[in-house]
Amino acid sequence: MDNELQLIEHYRNSPSGLVRINCGLQVIETLLLPKLAHFKDKYPDIQFEFISDNRFVDIVAKEFDAGIRFGSDVAEDMVAVCISQPMKMAVVATADYFQKKGFPSTIQELTQHQCIGYRLSNGHLFQWEFEYSGQIVKITPQGQWILNDDYPTLVAAKMGLGIAYLPEELIAKELANGQLIRIFNEYSYTFPPLYLYYPHRNISSALRVVVNTLRV
Repeated sequence: MDNELQLIEHYRNSPSGLVRINCGLQVIETLLLPKLAHFKDKYPDIQFEFISDNRFVDIVAKEFDAGIRFGSDVAEDMVAVCISQPMKMAVVATADYFQKKGFPSTIQELTQHQCIGYRLSNGHLFQWEFEYSGQIVKITPQGQWILNDDYPTLVAAKMGLGIAYLPEELIAKELANGQLIRIFNEYSYTFPPLYLYYPHRNISSALRVVVNTLRV
């Protein structure tokens, strides 16, 4: 009986259960895994399932506990918690590419270069946005290569296949070691912070400790 009571007390005080989160692959690698890795020791009874997707998903219909999006994309009826800093973008290519093709002198000249496109889940190409003279300037990339994820886009850029527009955080190592060269830094767009969102405040103890850990 003492053992059973101790077991009950353990589960009462230690969060447990499955937490399913829908988000992008980059978020899993650069944010969720680094910040939640210590749960293997601190909360061993919590199980995680991170599902990567580059499209908007109805987390209720798909039975996710939470999702992660930019703050501007979260529905108003959701509870949202900020979990990151704003995300700065970067225009990059290899030194070899710029040596062969030259540097664009203006943002508009990017349309004359081999730009690596990003296909959104709605079928549209992701438009590159820049902040220039207090206005938002949008460029539709033109080029031979179109992908639908940041990681193969990074690989393509490092292979010298063209110019890419990627999150600054994702390419920090490549910028530091000179694999990629950055241009138009002063004009590159900054996206709002990421938010973890869920449908109601009555959440499980497992999701609650995840929220508290990720909260900025």
